[in-house]
Amino acid sequence: MKTKIGVIAPHDSLQRIMYVAKEFKDISFVPYPYEQLEEVSTLLQDHRREVDQWFFSGVLNYTYAMDHELITAEEGAFPPLHGASFFGILLEAQLNSNQVFRQVSIDTITNEEFDKILSYYQLEDLTYYTHPFESGKSADELVHFHTDLYEQGKAEVVITSIQDVYLQLKEKNIPVYRVTPSYLSIKMIIQFLEERAQSNLYRNSQVSVIGCRIEMNPENLEELYYSFKTKYQELDVRRQLFEIAEKTNGSVMQMGDGLFFIFTTRGELSTETEGDLFSLIDDIRLQSNLQLKVAIGFGETVLQAEQHVRLGFRHIKDYEKPILLIVDDDQSISARQQEDQINYSTTEVGPSWKEKMKDVNLNPGVVSKVVSYANHYRREQFSSQDLARWLKSTERNGRRILTEMERVGIIEQAGESQSGERGRPRKVYQFTGN
Repeated sequence: MKTKIGVIAPHDSLQRIMYVAKEFKDISFVPYPYEQLEEVSTLLQDHRREVDQWFFSGVLNYTYAMDHELITAEEGAFPPLHGASFFGILLEAQLNSNQVFRQVSIDTITNEEFDKILSYYQLEDLTYYTHPFESGKSADELVHFHTDLYEQGKAEVVITSIQDVYLQLKEKNIPVYRVTPSYLSIKMIIQFLEERAQSNLYRNSQVSVIGCRIEMNPENLEELYYSFKTKYQELDVRRQLFEIAEKTNGSVMQMGDGLFFIFTTRGELSTETEGDLFSLIDDIRLQSNLQLKVAIGFGETVLQAEQHVRLGFRHIKDYEKPILLIVDDDQSISARQQEDQINYSTTEVGPSWKEKMKDVNLNPGVVSKVVSYANHYRREQFSSQDLARWLKSTERNGRRILTEMERVGIIEQAGESQSGERGRPRKVYQFTGN
């Protein structure tokens, strides 16, 4: 399955980015153009989970998304403006006007970056005024900055990276040029996002082992071992562990008295899993006054993940609050403490699907979960059996949901898959677009 990168940019920048993107045949690019910066909120809220990484055209829309907590730093990046970008647009300005500009007003590029650029060349006669990018600054402030310099005769030309600033200065008949990331800068960020997406995919496929060990008092260990009450409690623990294993598509094994392992993959674990484990710790303490220690180990192999669980057990100490000890594949150890409230979010559906779902007897949250699971497992096609497993329901209910989604045009049939040697083939579906 191809890596999918969403590109958020104004129309003019989008064309440049998509031109470079043509070189990457193994990456699928999804363009998301906008006119006003505020539109970025709607774009990310509706489509955040539909791509593996986000490519932002510049620091402005990237910072806007980060400041409004629309993405995390691990979900996107933007191409920086280097010296080649500045000198390229300055050369263009001089050729267009047939004159040499010696006084320039610039924004977005920091003073340190600009000083570094000029230090390699003998450009002492070039006078420049910079307005570094600051989060929360409006385009109007930059317009005033450049306008004042131009009207005072301190600047002959303006170079900006902000589309709104460029358009406003154009209307004032101030000579202005818009600097954009260079070809190499765009290409470098695409390669970076591709490597990050592949790294996340590899990381999610790592083996994960959840180790649960009931700590028993050595003084009455033999009494507890032969106690029916202890046996019943152990059965109850197994039941809860099976529920966790079902949610994580894992399997449960009892490794000894009071020791259980759940084998799954890293991508299956979620905040909800942590909440289930903390609930199990609390239940054991309340019912039997015993302590349940939980360690989670990750690794490239089952053996490595299991060794990391046992390493976690050796490092667990007595805490006043329940704790999960996590040992990563590099043996780094982190601890998670129980929070008062655990939130679980699913993907929001786009406006076109919301319109289709107005007259259908189907909860939008169900569609949202199907989209989330399909993206999580990187499944372009899925069947009723997949839905039954994802939604923890019957296959009959999965077929009903698929039928409704197909009827309103959210999905379409993509073919059939053979379920067994004698079984009837199952229909497989794919999304039509959001």
